[in-house]
Amino acid sequence: MAVMKIKTIKSNLQAVINYGKNGDKTDNGILVSSINCSVQTAYEEMFLTKKFFHKENKTLGYHIIQSFKGNEVTPEKANQIGKELAEELWGDKYQVIICTHINKENVHNHLILNSVSFMDGKKYHNSNEEIALMKDTSDRLCLKYGLSIVETEKARQEKVFRDKRIDNFNRSNEKMQKIRNDIDEAIKSVKKYSDFKFVLNAKGYEIYDKGKYFTIKSPYFSRNIRLKRAFGENYSLSSIKERIYYKNKEKLPIANFKKKYYRKVYKGQKINRFLLTTSSFYRLYVHYLYKFGKLPAKNEYKELTPAYFKQKKENTRIFEELNFLARNNFKSIQEIKDYQSSCESKLPELKSKRENLWRKYNKTTDETPKVEFKTQINLLSEKMITVNNFANICGRCVIRFEQLRKEYIEQEKAKENAQELIKEDRKKKARNR
Repeated sequence: MAVMKIKTIKSNLQAVINYGKNGDKTDNGILVSSINCSVQTAYEEMFLTKKFFHKENKTLGYHIIQSFKGNEVTPEKANQIGKELAEELWGDKYQVIICTHINKENVHNHLILNSVSFMDGKKYHNSNEEIALMKDTSDRLCLKYGLSIVETEKARQEKVFRDKRIDNFNRSNEKMQKIRNDIDEAIKSVKKYSDFKFVLNAKGYEIYDKGKYFTIKSPYFSRNIRLKRAFGENYSLSSIKERIYYKNKEKLPIANFKKKYYRKVYKGQKINRFLLTTSSFYRLYVHYLYKFGKLPAKNEYKELTPAYFKQKKENTRIFEELNFLARNNFKSIQEIKDYQSSCESKLPELKSKRENLWRKYNKTTDETPKVEFKTQINLLSEKMITVNNFANICGRCVIRFEQLRKEYIEQEKAKENAQELIKEDRKKKARNR
């Protein structure tokens, strides 16, 4: 059972982070993890993000407390749940540090979220919809790890109210309606599911249908959208396939491949709001910007092409690799290769353990051991995914290192060839004289 509370940080972000990382409460820092930043330099990285986008005032961050029931969960599992919550909700845009405290009777997580996105500089707003989504995600993760959730009458009423808020957001939000219209249009214009994916990919969507949930990433939101939860049963994977293959045999409309999507890009002078209220000289500077026609600046609109999404994905992968290298503090490429080998060697052992647990699970008829076996199987599966991801990141780092070294060697050879050509040219000129 997890109870969620959220507080706004407006005065001292560093003090909140230091409180969360307190070694006496986090088993000497063992129960501290992070998303999109390093644990050791979390505040510095968050501050640099704010400084880069000129958003160093007003709301500095958010302090989320996730409290579990008594000894129902181990500190390690609690930290894992907090990390998964942060990864799912904010892992694509925001920096988060997760600190698990064990100094009280109930284990609880402190999640400190930077208010400014490192991707685009947009500020996070804890709207009613965002809070509802956060609590809903927390409950789902608790059930996934075999933990209880609050079952009081007040909690049930709050859940109904929360679901209504999420449903209302999905119905009333203009961008969500555009996503639904694009899906409906794609279903009507194709005869096969593979063509349905092709049409949506051409419109800038990314489809994930291999995992537990059927989700998409749209040009409008950086967060993945789970279609069944957002739009209802009619948009589950099986329902979409049924709508494609068993619809009425009528004349099919042509898919609109010419439809384009754009993002707004601000190209004008960035105004420092803090200086605007405190410095008369800065206000004079802004006044002359208006006088000379530099302000107000016109927004430009850039097309969201497949190449844009491809580059965005590559940038995300590079950022993930840099974070991984910073967290593990590798000194040489050989250390990365050794770490990759150790990860790959762990996988067969974990797999055999999971197979043994599945055998025990299938043989037993008692419900209580079955639940325990299933929990252990889920934990092993999560660990295998993590280890496999680390091995893949190591492999990508090695490949990228080889590519960079090759490019460096080619550049050096090109410089040497250019110097030789210059020397020969000078010799020819000397002979001609």
